[in-house]
Formats: sequence, structure tokens, C-alpha cells
Amino acid sequence: MAKEQKITVNQEEVTRNGHTVSVLTVGKVEIGYIEPEADGKHFQGFVAGSMQGNRFKNLADAENYLLSEYHLHRA
Repeated sequence: MAKEQKITVNQEEVTRNGHTVSVLTVGKVEIGYIEPEADGKHFQGFVAGSMQGNRFKNLADAENYLLSEYHLHRA
């Protein structure tokens, strides 16, 4: 059985293209960012390197999506 590793995920608010977004990083590696939609009720989650976002009803769902994508695709 593999030893469980603990990782630290950082979330930072930054401005990109005139919009404030939440960027999630592990160490110095960006795993993605979350941008609120204009309606203020939904969020778009973008995996790092992707221009296609996924829509979520709340911030927690968008964060969980980015974390699961990170764990799924990391080597």
C-alpha cells in the first residue's frame, strides 16, 4: 500500500484580463483557476493550460473539480 502524502494547496486572488480570479497552486505549480460568472451565482473552473472552463454552482465544487483533475493527471 502506498504511503499517503500530504500536499499543501494555496489559493490566491489575482487579476487577469481585468477580472479577479482565484488561482490554485501546489508549490509553484498552478493547477487551475476559478472565475466568478457575471451573474454572481456561478463559477467557471479552468484547469491550467485549458481555455475551456466548466460551470459550477458554488466555489467549493469548482475547487474540488480542480483538485480532482490535478490528482487524476499528475505523474
